[in-house]
Amino acid sequence: MISYRKANAEDIYPALELALKVFMEYNAPGYEPISILNFKTDCVDNQSYIDSLKSGENVMFVALSDKKIIGMAAERKGHVWLLFVDGAFHRQGIATTLMGNIVCALKLKGYDKIFLDSSPYAIPFYLNFGFSQIGEAKNKYGCIVTPMSYQPNEIWDVLDEHWNKTGRYHERGRKMPAGDYHLVVHAWKHNGRGEWLIDRRSQTRGTSVDGKWETTGGSAIAGDDGLTAALRETKEELGIDLNPQKATLFHRTVRQGNDGQIWLQEAWVFEWNGSIDEISFQESETCDAMWASSEKIRNMMATGEFLSEWFYPYFDEMVEKWG
Repeated sequence: MISYRKANAEDIYPALELALKVFMEYNAPGYEPISILNFKTDCVDNQSYIDSLKSGENVMFVALSDKKIIGMAAERKGHVWLLFVDGAFHRQGIATTLMGNIVCALKLKGYDKIFLDSSPYAIPFYLNFGFSQIGEAKNKYGCIVTPMSYQPNEIWDVLDEHWNKTGRYHERGRKMPAGDYHLVVHAWKHNGRGEWLIDRRSQTRGTSVDGKWETTGGSAIAGDDGLTAALRETKEELGIDLNPQKATLFHRTVRQGNDGQIWLQEAWVFEWNGSIDEISFQESETCDAMWASSEKIRNMMATGEFLSEWFYPYFDEMVEKWG
């Protein structure tokens, strides 16, 4: 079984030895002889870089099989600096997983764009991952490399089946492994007079729910708990600040989509008596809002104007409690 972890101090030298081994086998034959010396000087024997990995200034991840390092990836100031997998373990998704870890780490460090110089051998892999070529191939210290860049999506905490954060992260848009979950929240706003604040999705998002009415919702990003996510999503999409002291965690469940993806879902109900005039829409997300009774929402669900009850399996129970 292959496992992954953030490298500790004891991992760094064996991981760099692996990088040199794979470099010599797959990269060096197509490069000038000086490239080997430069690779050793810049990466494998670079004590300053090694110290930065030990201190956590730069980050390395390793893949292990039977406690032996068989893959590694490391960054350097926003660049993917090293990515190597033992040849015996190629085409098993190891490099993709390692790259995913590096992308998450760099995004969480504040990098909204990630760069690297690819060897000719690795270009198909990086293109498949989502990188784009941003320049022509060039000779850099005896190596032929192609500059590439990648813009990461938002990063989620990975949760276990008991709703606990695992300490691992996942980039939105990529399939989560079995047994890993992320948190999705719904934020309902009730005015105490039998009405719910609902909003309408923008028509320009390119999804099947464009133009539909709904309640505010979305995925928790890294660092969020459910309440924080509900407050943030509402602020982003409607421009209003809800009072966390007037929030109730009403419902928790495990959901599965038609694509087989599984997530953890929380429904929050907030007391809010504001006016529609206080709302400012996020153009890419929302375009309209109104107060609606439970009966009106049910009718809108029936006509297809509102997202179906599949999205809100708790709706009847919620209405029974809040009206």
